[in-house]
Parts: sequence; structure tokens; C-alpha cells
Amino acid sequence: MPDPVREKRVELILQQLEELPTLPAVALRVLEVTGNEDSSAKEVVHLISSDVALASRILQLVHRADAGVSGEVHSIERAVILLGFDAVRSAVLAISVFETFAGQQGRKPNHFRIEEFWKHSVAVACCAELLAEELTAAMGKEANVNASEAMVCGLLHDLGKVALDAALPKSFDKVVEATELLRGNIADLERTIIGLDHMVVGKRLAEQWGLPATIRDCIWLHGQLPASLPATVRNPRLVNLVTLADVLVREQHLGFSGNFAFTLARQPLIDAVGLPSGAVERVLQRLVEAIEPRARALGLGQASTGELYQHALAQANRELGRMSGQLASKNRRLAVRAKFFDALSNFQSELRPDAPPQMVLHAIGQTGVAVLSATSAAVFSIIPGQSYAEVILCDGQGDVFEQTVIDCPGGVAKPVGGDGPVLAAGNELEWLLSAVSPRLGEDQRFWICLEAEGICIGGVAWGARTGEAQRLSPQVQELMALANGWSLTLRTSQIREEARLLSEQLAEANRRLHDAQNEIVRGKTMITVGEMAAGAAHELNNPLAVISGRSQLLASQLTEPKLKQAAKTICDQAHIITNIITELMAFAKPVPPKVVECELPELIDRALHEAKSITDPADRTIEVTMTDMPSVIVDPQQVTAALTEILSNAIQATSERQGHVTIHAAYDAYSSRVALTVADNGCGMDDETLKRAFDPFFSSKPAGRRRGMGLAKALRWIESSGGTMRLESRLGKGTRGSILLPAAPVSPPAAVAKLVRKAQ
Repeated sequence: MPDPVREKRVELILQQLEELPTLPAVALRVLEVTGNEDSSAKEVVHLISSDVALASRILQLVHRADAGVSGEVHSIERAVILLGFDAVRSAVLAISVFETFAGQQGRKPNHFRIEEFWKHSVAVACCAELLAEELTAAMGKEANVNASEAMVCGLLHDLGKVALDAALPKSFDKVVEATELLRGNIADLERTIIGLDHMVVGKRLAEQWGLPATIRDCIWLHGQLPASLPATVRNPRLVNLVTLADVLVREQHLGFSGNFAFTLARQPLIDAVGLPSGAVERVLQRLVEAIEPRARALGLGQASTGELYQHALAQANRELGRMSGQLASKNRRLAVRAKFFDALSNFQSELRPDAPPQMVLHAIGQTGVAVLSATSAAVFSIIPGQSYAEVILCDGQGDVFEQTVIDCPGGVAKPVGGDGPVLAAGNELEWLLSAVSPRLGEDQRFWICLEAEGICIGGVAWGARTGEAQRLSPQVQELMALANGWSLTLRTSQIREEARLLSEQLAEANRRLHDAQNEIVRGKTMITVGEMAAGAAHELNNPLAVISGRSQLLASQLTEPKLKQAAKTICDQAHIITNIITELMAFAKPVPPKVVECELPELIDRALHEAKSITDPADRTIEVTMTDMPSVIVDPQQVTAALTEILSNAIQATSERQGHVTIHAAYDAYSSRVALTVADNGCGMDDETLKRAFDPFFSSKPAGRRRGMGLAKALRWIESSGGTMRLESRLGKGTRGSILLPAAPVSPPAAVAKLVRKAQ
């Protein structure tokens, strides 16, 4: 069940996005004009011409190699006519977003490689554009996918990552570092370390910037199964197309996305988009050559040269926003003091229709301190049924100087009696006043209860001298009207916030359900195989005992050497079958693990020794690196057997003289696990072999192969001790096995020791 206090603290993190630079005013105006069917090309030309840098980029775009324009184009008017509103709109948005975050480049290096990230984003943009062109060529207008829009959605699909890097650089750097160590999905680590993933952050930033709904959906929902998309998605085909483009680009290893997990197969996405046969292959053939001209045309990849300009522009935008906010606040306070109903009108008109509770609370605080002439005020919101309150404190100018979440067990009872909305604060607000009272000023505390359907949903508390209720008594009717307006707006935003959080939780549940379904299917398969193996072993034991016994008796009675040898061969083969049955029974009904605390280096040394006794490692280099780490809590015998099987496979997969096997172990403090990787430079596996590597009885080797139980048993032994294992492999490039084992509860040391050994 979600922790409501944790979710509200996450909301406070999301508010740091407001500190990020906003989109340039010219870009926002161009987006507004190009989205209006009644707008003229002349108006668009005037707007673009007012920004020299933007005009230069548009002219570069019209001259790019694939634009199909012959001759020189020197006027913005000509460029807009040739490109069309859709292409201009997409180009302006792409250029503006990139330049907004261009200032992140060139700063102190960290694990998040921003230049490589933009390469990935541009590659996904080009891939999405090419896929959209293929789809439109095959389906015409029925495709309902615009190539320019697909390009922008592809460029911005991971907007949340660069936003997290800008807003929370230290925390996001830890996410990227942990992802590279665990080789997993970056979104899982984001939720563990930060509390939310880049999809939600990107969605919120897109909402803050007012980007189109289709772009917000692609940012928020890319990476999901087609069947898991909410019914409210405006263009599910576009979302699936961007997801497919991201998968294809990551498969081609273009740029850095920070995501090492491939949870979605290519074919279901191709089917959901409706691409014709051969379209993906044609796109991949054209992709690399399409990236460079697109990046050059949009100015991407030249962020370092425009860094000073962008910094100055961002600073000017922030200053303009601050001055605009101060001016609006002063106008609002003057209107409130002039007349209460004017204050209520301003309060409602200043809020956008989808304002969240935080913005509503701020607006209430601004009008409240002005109407009440208070030096400061605490405004709080309590969603019915919750045990916490979100609180902001405003100073006498209406600016927020503190915001927090406070436990409020049992909520707040609606006050009874009183001659007006202004009440003396009593025990019902002790939970609030004990936390904020010193910052309210004066010696007495008063409050106005905000209610809906007979329940207290929030309130405004402030400090004043004795007799405050009498001072405000002439304005009782006006205050009640103002309080009713506050209550209605606050309750509306609460309901909208509940719906939004529920939608995000549903999307997260869909992701978890997808992962859980895969685990359930694999678990059922293992149970079925185990039951089948146990049944077969039980039925074969008696016939084998007869065959073995009779063949031994026959061998003892025969005198002809040839016949005697034949009888002995029957007996030997029966023993081999018996050993197979014993192995099957061990797999079907494994010995319960005896979990103890042990040292991983000792288990690795023991497994290396046993693997060398099974497979000759001559002329192969085996390199072992590990940090100081806590003990692991596992069954040493089973884990050693599993490591032996993995190391033996790695040695067998490599060639003599050039074979190289790397073993690395490190402690991950976030998951409280020890991460062990075994990598080789051997023959690797194709996709089909990798997909079935853990299937019992499966082997890609020809006749005379082993029984295909090694990796299946290794996985079962590791999971019995509470660990996990995953394989990564590319044909001809080698294989990498990642194992996570539970660690003993101690703090992780940081010293690193390295040992390189060459197998004899």
C-alpha cells in the first residue's frame, strides 16, 4: 500500500522542477500560434524573426540534405512556407528544449554523460521520424502519426532524466552509478533512491511547460506494453512508435540511455504500430546517416558554443518570471484590500484550471495575509481519509518561506458554534501549532476552517492580538464568501490530485504486473518440469533396477568375452541412466538450503578450483577484482556449485590463448546485496539461445552434448539462497552473468583490492 507521507514528500521534490529554466517566451508564443488554425504564416514569420538565434536554426533546417529544397533560401517567410506549420512547430520545440538544458554540458563530469545522452535522444528522434514516414507511406492519413511530431516526441521521451540531473544532480548521479553496477532498469533505481522515476518527472515538467498532450503521453508512458496503456491516451500508436524507436536505438547502442534492461520484445511493438514488413530493417539501414544532418540542422551537438547565450537567456527568463510574479502579487494584494469580492475574483482568475493543491494553498496564503493584514499565515490541506496535512507558511508579502508535511491523526473536527468564520485556535489545531506557532508572530492564534460536505479539508491559521475576531466582525459575510471560494477551489484541486496520483499508481502497477507475470510463468514452468522429472524418475527406478541386476547376473554367468562385455555395457549404461535420474530428482526436489554467513571470496576461490578440475583452462586469463565487502548469507555448498557451473561455462566458451574471463564483486548499499559479475570474451549466444538459457534440458550444443541442466540448476540454487541471476550476451562478443546475493547487515567498506591470475 502506498505511503501517503512519502508520496507528499515526493511532491515536494517535484516542486524543485520549478527552479529549472523555462522555455523561451518566443518559443512558447510560436507553439501557441502554430497550433491555432486561424493563424497566418505572416504572424509566425514575425515571431521567429524576432529571435536571431532561432531564425538562424530554422534556415539551417530548411537547407538540410533531406528537406528536398533546391537553391538558397534566405528569408524566414520562404522557410516557413516550405516547411509547413507542423515542421516549424516541431523544430522550434526541439531547439528550445535542447538549449534550455544546454547549460548542463561542460560541468563537472559525473556518471550521467550528458553529451552521450543527447546522442541517444537525437537517435531516437531520427528513428521515430523514419518509422513515422514508413507508416504514413503504407497507411496514408489512417496512420494518424505526423513525422515531425514523432521526431519531437522521440527527442523528448527521456526529458525526465536530464531534468533530474539538473534538479537533483547528486541523487541522480547515484542512480546512474547503481544502474551501471546492477545492469538493470534505471527507472527501478530512480524509484528506490529518489522516490520517483524519470517518466513521472518528465510528465510533470511537460505539464509545467504546457507541452502538447501527445508529447506528455510519450514522455510518461513510453516503455510500457501496448496492452498496458491507459484508455485515456490521446494517440497510443504514437506512444508505441516512440517505445519501438527507443528499443531499436538501444539495441544499436547509440548514445547513452542509462537503461540496460530489455523488458519489451520488438515484434509486439511492431504489430501494435502496424508497420509493414521490412520497414524496421529499412529504417535501421538509414538511421545512422540520418542522425548527423538532423543534429547539425537543429543545432544539437553544438551546445558548448551557445552555453553562455543560453545561461544569459535562462537568467533573463528567471528574472522576468520573478518580476512578473512580484507585480502580480502586489496587484492581487491591492485588489484584496480594496474589496473582498475583488479578492475572491482575483484568487479564482489567477489559478489555472488544473492547479495542484500546492498552488492553491499558495494562492490562499497570498489573499489571506492581504485580507487579514497578517504578518504571516499557515495554510494547510487535509484530504478526507488521510492522516497527514500539507502545510505552507506565507510571509506578509504572500511569498512562501516554508512548506512541509505534518502528521494529523484523526484529521480535524469541524468547529461548532461561533459568530463567524474567524475562530480562536484550540486543541483541535495543537498538531499544527506545535510545529509552526513560533513563526506566526503575535501572542494569540486564530484560524478559518475550510470545509466541504461537513468535513474540514483545510484551513488558514495566523497570529494576532486579542480581539482579532471582533476586529474582523464587520466583514463576516465577505469573509464567509471568501472562505467558501477557498474551500471549493481547494476541494476541486484535491479531487484532481487524487485522480492524478491514482493514474500514476495504476501505470506503476501495470509495470509491476508485467514483471510479476513473467516470474509467475517461469515459476509454473519450473514446478511443471520438477513434477514431470520426479514422476519419470519414480517410474524408471524399478525397470532400471531389474535391468542392472539381471545384466550383472548375466555378466557373471557368461564365459564368452564378447557376450560378457555386452552384458557389462548394459549394466554400465543402466548406471548412467540411474545417475541421470538422481540428477533429475535433485532438480525436482532440491535439498533445502542451509543459509549461513560466509565470505564470498572463499566461495569464488572454491568454485574456480572446481571449475578448473572440470574444464581445462590452459592459456586462458582469469581476472578477479573485488572491493572490501560484507559477508553473504547463503548456502555455501549450493552457491559454490552454481558458481562452478557458471565459471565452467565461461571457460568452455572462450578460446585458448585469447580466452579472458573476468570476475568482479562489489557491494550495493541501496539494495543491501553483493553484486557478482562473471564475464567472458567467448563465442556468446544468439537471441534464441539467450532467451532459453535457463530452461531445463535446453542446450544449443549438437549430439553428445551435456544434458542442459547446468544453468537451470545454478539459477535454482542461487534463488534458494535469496539471490537473483541474469545473463547478457551477444553472438561473437561474449557473455556476462550478473548475480545478486543477500549481504550481512554491516556498513560497506570502500577499499578496493585487485588480483589477476592466469589459469594453469
